[in-house]
Amino acid sequence: MTQDLITLSEQFPGLTVTVKLEDLLSAGRKLCAELLDYIAQTRDAAPVPEKDTVELLTTEETCRKLGVSTTTLWRMAQSGLLKPVKVGVQNRYRLTDIAALVSKKGGAL
Repeated sequence: MTQDLITLSEQFPGLTVTVKLEDLLSAGRKLCAELLDYIAQTRDAAPVPEKDTVELLTTEETCRKLGVSTTTLWRMAQSGLLKPVKVGVQNRYRLTDIAALVSKKGGAL
């Protein structure tokens, strides 16, 4: 007679169950195999969408793209024209933001 362990624990909260080590190991291996199969099936069925990658440029690269000095770039950041992204203690600038700024001013990268 096979009993569901959850049902038994609900019906008899103080019940003590003795299990042979080989049975416990066998159940653990079976459970692991079932989980690995489930993961493999669900991963293939519903792939995880790739994260959008944002290209970040250094201050120097941004200055070269825009043809401005670091002081002008700093002023642009202070005025809100370009918003820097902090990477640790360094500033980086999104290529998409730079392209938008250039196209807004009538140019192209």
